[in-house]
Amino acid sequence: MTASVQLARRILGGLQVAAALALLFLIAALLAGTLPSVFGYEAYVVYSGSMEPSIGVGDLAVVAPARTDQLMVGDIITYRTAQRPDIVVTHRLVGIALDEQGRTSFQTKGDANTTADQVTVDQGAVLGRVAYNIPRLGYLVEFSKRAEGKVLLIGIPGLLLALDYLLGARTRRKVEVRTPRGEVGELLARGRVALQNGGTGAALGLFDRAIAADPHLDEAWLLKAECLADAQERLACLRAGLTVNPSSTRLREAVERATASEAAAS
Repeated sequence: MTASVQLARRILGGLQVAAALALLFLIAALLAGTLPSVFGYEAYVVYSGSMEPSIGVGDLAVVAPARTDQLMVGDIITYRTAQRPDIVVTHRLVGIALDEQGRTSFQTKGDANTTADQVTVDQGAVLGRVAYNIPRLGYLVEFSKRAEGKVLLIGIPGLLLALDYLLGARTRRKVEVRTPRGEVGELLARGRVALQNGGTGAALGLFDRAIAADPHLDEAWLLKAECLADAQERLACLRAGLTVNPSSTRLREAVERATASEAAAS
C-alpha cells in the first residue's frame, strides 16, 4: 500500500468521524428544539446576557406552561412585553402585585442587571416558567432550522456517509473477487504458479478442481480458459462459466472478446 493511499484513507476516516459527529449534533439539536413541545413545553434561544450566570447567551431555555397562581418570587419566567410583543424576554420574578382592576402583574429583573425592569409584566404576557436550560445549544438549534444549516448539518454528512458506504461496498466486492478463501484460493494460487512456469497441464487440473469446489468463482473459469490453446475450447470454457455465473461482467467481456477473435480468424 502506497503512502498516498494510506493518506487518502486517513483523510476519509477523519471525514467519516466528522460526518458522524455532525449528525449526532444535529439530532441533539433537533431533539432539544422539538422534543419539549411533545410535553407542552416550548424552547427559546437566549440572545441576551441579562440572566448570566444563570442563563448565558446562546443557551436554550425550555419553558413549561404555568398558571399565574403557580408563579413565585425567585422563578425565572419567559414573557412578551407590551412595547415589543415580537421579542421574548426571560428574567427572574422579583415581585408580584395586584393592579387597580385586581389583575396580577409581575416585577422582573435580569440577574446580571443592577436594577429591576422599569415596566411590569401583565399576567397575560407570561409564556411560562423556565424548567431548565441547555448551555450553548440555542444557536445550533436556530442554525439547524435555516437552509444553510440543513445543507451543512444534513447534506454534507449524508454525502460523506454515502460515499463511505459506496467505497466500502466496492472494496468488499474486490476482496470477494480477488481473494477467494480456503482450499479454492490455494488451488488458484498453485495453478497460477504452474501456468507461469509452463506447466499448463498441471495448472489445468488445479483450475478444474477449483471449479468443482466453487463453480461460481469466475476467476477459476478465466484462468482455465488461459490454459486452453484451442480457440473453440477456450470459448466453450468461457461460455460454460458464464452459464453458471450469468451476472459476471468479466466472463461476459471475455466471451465477447473470444467470439470476436474467432469470427475474425474465420
